[in-house]
Amino acid sequence: MAIGVVIKRVTKHGVDAKVILPDIIELRALAVRQPGYISGETFFNLDRPEESLVIGRWISLEHWQQWKRDARRIELNENIEKHLETKEECNIYGIGLW
Repeated sequence: MAIGVVIKRVTKHGVDAKVILPDIIELRALAVRQPGYISGETFFNLDRPEESLVIGRWISLEHWQQWKRDARRIELNENIEKHLETKEECNIYGIGLW
């Protein structure tokens, strides 16, 4: 079953979320080459500049989990975390009808 991965990140107070955009762009560039990747979108909250949302679509949970364990992904995510107020919030949803 296809899944959607929703990652919400909030940067430190007064820090625009676009500071993490270069790492998000690199993550996306790497993700598109991963088995099972379908698509992704990045949103920045217009009312709350510290907040960003990434929605990725994957063929299966297993494909996402494999990408989540990728060493380069972990490294980029650690760099992103340096800018965050709190730990990122990651939720996984099934896509389609059951």
